[in-house]
Amino acid sequence: MKGIGLTLADKWLIGILLMIAISGIVASLVFFSGQTNVSAEIRVDGKLIKTIPLRQGYREELRIGGKTEYAIIEANDGKIRIRQDDSPRQIGVQTGWISKAPEQVINLPYRIVITLVSSAELDIDGIAR
Repeated sequence: MKGIGLTLADKWLIGILLMIAISGIVASLVFFSGQTNVSAEIRVDGKLIKTIPLRQGYREELRIGGKTEYAIIEANDGKIRIRQDDSPRQIGVQTGWISKAPEQVINLPYRIVITLVSSAELDIDGIAR
């Protein structure tokens, strides 16, 4: 029984098809990776007080409140968190960094809500309330 031999044309065809497949994978990773234009909306008592753009290399710190009943919000390199507050349970602080829409950090004692919004379409089909 004879084996199937590959001709020079077969080898060229396989090489070209592999190059097309690899270039398609690389192109999809370059053009469709990550979210675009992600920003954080910071609301206190339901009122929008600040919108912070989240991008690499951008850093901002915001203090909300007074000497007591305060929260310090930190944005750094495309992510945001409540770094420090004086609430009793520290749930907003324990949430940590968020970086992808529609993630949220909530501080209930001081009614602070940080919501990430993006111009990109979300993968969520629907939300039940």
